[in-house]
Amino acid sequence: MKMLQVLRDKLGPLSITSGVRCEKHNKDSGGYPKSAHLQSMGADIRIYGPRALALVDHARRVGFSGIGIKQRGEHKHRFIHLDILPRQALWSY
Repeated sequence: MKMLQVLRDKLGPLSITSGVRCEKHNKDSGGYPKSAHLQSMGADIRIYGPRALALVDHARRVGFSGIGIKQRGEHKHRFIHLDILPRQALWSY
């Protein structure tokens, strides 16, 4: 939460669309079985365009270790996943 607040202070309001998930919701939403969301270590943020690029840049500087990027399709379905699992990873959906 503190790291997300640092991003919010830098970029302004952020629309968190997914945070902590129970196993059922994670499965129903097509989430990875070992998702950071299940461990209270991940968040999805609805964002696109130049703000999405700025978010990725600042998230790396703040210390997020996992960054997933979905920037195709309708704007309402675009998001950036951020997590703090003990590994470095970057991926696209």
